[in-house]
Amino acid sequence: MSSGSPTAYLLWAILAVLFQIFLVVHLWCYDRFKCVLWNSGRQPGAFKRVMTYSYLGTIPALVFFGVAMTQLKFAEGYVLYGDEIIPRPYEMWRPQHRHWVLPLFFVFSGAWAFELVTHLEELTFWLFLLHQGPSRRDWFTSGEYRLWYTGSVVSVIGMPLTTLVTRRDLEMCQIWIFLVGSSASTATTLMFLYVLYMFPGFLRYVKAEGAEVEVVVRLATFYQLNLIRVCFRFLFTLPLLILAIDGVQGRHPILANAFGTDFLLMLGAIGCFVSSAITLLIFFPRSLVKETDYLPERPPTIIATSPKAPAAPVYESAAPSTTGSFFPFPQPAPYSPGSEIMLDAHAHVHHSASANGNAYPQTVSVYRPRTRGGDKDGGVGVEVHSLDGAIQEEAAVSPPPPSYRRHSSTVLAVVRAGAVGVAEERERERELAGSQSQSNLHPYVTAFTSPIDLPDTEAPDDGLPRAI
Repeated sequence: MSSGSPTAYLLWAILAVLFQIFLVVHLWCYDRFKCVLWNSGRQPGAFKRVMTYSYLGTIPALVFFGVAMTQLKFAEGYVLYGDEIIPRPYEMWRPQHRHWVLPLFFVFSGAWAFELVTHLEELTFWLFLLHQGPSRRDWFTSGEYRLWYTGSVVSVIGMPLTTLVTRRDLEMCQIWIFLVGSSASTATTLMFLYVLYMFPGFLRYVKAEGAEVEVVVRLATFYQLNLIRVCFRFLFTLPLLILAIDGVQGRHPILANAFGTDFLLMLGAIGCFVSSAITLLIFFPRSLVKETDYLPERPPTIIATSPKAPAAPVYESAAPSTTGSFFPFPQPAPYSPGSEIMLDAHAHVHHSASANGNAYPQTVSVYRPRTRGGDKDGGVGVEVHSLDGAIQEEAAVSPPPPSYRRHSSTVLAVVRAGAVGVAEERERERELAGSQSQSNLHPYVTAFTSPIDLPDTEAPDDGLPRAI
């Protein structure tokens, strides 16, 4: 029975090293390795640390296993077995090489256990979001979360325990590692098909609830990535499962064939590292918009008006005043009835115009300051507000001839056409913001970036303690 040729393990080593390089480059471009810090993320805690370090620890373990096993395989070479030349079995290895095999199997089983933790977390997290109702359950008190950490504990204990129990026979030890690991991974991947089946409807629901465009695009991208990743997960687990089933039965038609063994091992290597690379893109998604500091400017809202539009009406309101004199000249003393005479004014206001000379609609307020002192130039202060509040200018207005009408504290307001439309538009924006705040979407969806980088939201007051 062949355990794989040196060439098959060489492919494992090459892919592992290449993926390790890709991992380092990706994390550097992502946030300069800030994501691997102890308190990184929007909700730092045990969950974020377990998911980050278990995933990042899987790749170096696979690199060590692949490189070391390749070196040992090439050092031992091949042996003539009957009429065939096969890779030398572990029982025939030299002692200085053979004592490395069991530690390498522990490393490989530990790396596979971490891989199961990653796969199970993604499965349970998406099930949590798909089964979210109007109650908006908390992830750390949900049944899906309990399923994840229970399965993770079983994986972390079960995979090394399998190696420990079957350590007497190194050939069968490797077969049992393949059997337990590939069975668990295949079952997880099969259940993930349900997530892929329900995800299009979930996307339609997110769109209908008015989620941000960036969130919808990210979820749609992750859906496409998960479709590809599931295919490569099957490419990883099924070949190793076939080898394991063939190894535990009486006859070994596949393991007895050197081509069949190497072919399945190589397929498993390709599926393993391609699916892990896609997981990296999902756990730590890069944003080229943020990396390039690109922020598109919103075009200004321009309200077109006809040059032949009639002049805007002038609304005049008067409020009685009992104190003070508002005549621009020095107040006569003693008090005289003419001291309360206020002059009407036709304000000459400078309007901001567009390129073709048409003035934009504006709101003009003409006011006279309440002062008892004299005004040297007799000017009236005019404050001009544009629709967006971005332009403010003060224009001097020369005093008009007296009209001898008695007013006090008069305010002239010129309302240009279109101001009402802007107010209505702003009111609609406030209503839209209110409708989004009342959306039934879970906060994990509205602020979604990664399955392991959850937003810091308050847990529901249900009397239950948080799991982590």
